[in-house]
Amino acid sequence: MTQNNDDDAIIAIRQTTRRKSRRYKPARCSVCTSFIWFAPIVLQEVTEEELADPPRRFNEWILCKTCYKALLTIMLRSSTRSPARLRIAIGLVASERSPEVSEYVRTQREFALVLWLLALFALFHMVIFAIILVPR
Repeated sequence: MTQNNDDDAIIAIRQTTRRKSRRYKPARCSVCTSFIWFAPIVLQEVTEEELADPPRRFNEWILCKTCYKALLTIMLRSSTRSPARLRIAIGLVASERSPEVSEYVRTQREFALVLWLLALFALFHMVIFAIILVPR
């Protein structure tokens, strides 16, 4: 299935699974690097210049459904109508959903958890010392 935008870029969309021999190997999303078990969405960007040249080089991205939905919303909001529109939208989705960003958020959560545990540990010890040291 191909989609022809108003600009010079043609976007070819196909859904494939990567099978080698008898064992199924799931694809990875190009943006969030998660495994795609069912129906990966493959986007290929082909410009008119690349169609004319014999050595065709395609920019290909394999996306999961959530990254594809995010890509569609960004492309619908975009006012850019240039051939680089898909690349720009992929870059924006990757900046929001990349594993490095989620790793940073996870690290921040772990740090906050350690601080809370440290505070609870100190409070627990203060209660123990108060019980032991208070004269009866």
